[in-house]
Amino acid sequence: MATMTFTIEGEVNVLFLVTEQEDGTLKFDLQVLGDTGSIGDLNAIYFDLMLNEEGSDEISFDGLTVTGDDVTGTNIEEDSVTKVDNFTNINGEVVKEYDKFDVGVQFGTAGIGEDDIRETSFVLSHADVPLTIDMLLSQDFGVRLTSVGEEGGERDGSLKLGGEAPEEPDTPVSTQEAVDDTLMVFESEEFNPGFPDFLEGFQVSVLENDQLDQPFFETEVTAVNGDATNIAQVVAGSSGGLLIMYADGTVDFSANDEFDFLDEGQTATTTFNYSIEGGSTATLNVIVKGEDDIPPVDDTPVIDDPFIF
Repeated sequence: MATMTFTIEGEVNVLFLVTEQEDGTLKFDLQVLGDTGSIGDLNAIYFDLMLNEEGSDEISFDGLTVTGDDVTGTNIEEDSVTKVDNFTNINGEVVKEYDKFDVGVQFGTAGIGEDDIRETSFVLSHADVPLTIDMLLSQDFGVRLTSVGEEGGERDGSLKLGGEAPEEPDTPVSTQEAVDDTLMVFESEEFNPGFPDFLEGFQVSVLENDQLDQPFFETEVTAVNGDATNIAQVVAGSSGGLLIMYADGTVDFSANDEFDFLDEGQTATTTFNYSIEGGSTATLNVIVKGEDDIPPVDDTPVIDDPFIF
């Protein structure tokens, strides 16, 4: 889900987090910050919405709806909003600088006699079209705060603040996590092009058990043993053996005659590292099993030659 985070700054700073939801709505999370030494009661916010792009079919602002536990009033009218009701307005310097808004959302009651809203949220939806973060990029915002002052102080001030949303949405942070894998082979294992080795648990790819933001077949290995150029190339293991790991996480291992010293039942381990999109790294542990090295007995029958004395 796309998100947008920004702060409207002033004597009291107000943090905005807008999240694009799967159902086509936008969720607004608002927080009055105390980092300036002053606080306030969040009375209302105002904002513009790029609902209609040039050349597109006209979308009516009448289809917009605001829902939230603390919402006590709304005013929605394109390029016309400066107040929600008689005690909540953004008139003055903010309107002079940013002009009238498209949407006004009021929270709670006037003053802090009945509430003191420092943190709240609401959902913006449209009856006909899905809403996206792009509709808010670079748009003007206004904030109305009452009961402004120091915590525990008089708090008899008020604020009207204006600002602008970012030009771009937040850069998503990958939470993908690579998880270690195990491959078990015999000492006679050789490369078998076109037939990747099965990992422990019959996995076909080292990506299959990773904690991914998307299906493993849509994720890629980005480096092998710390080098992006090693993908689909032969690389050496930490304790012998060779491996080819492909971008899709499939692997092909060759013992390369380096584990012939193992007796039957003995094992040795060699490792390879890989990285995935987002930078997380894990280890592929290859366990090589020894085999019976006694040469086969030649059991071809011997025929006596009666003419040899």
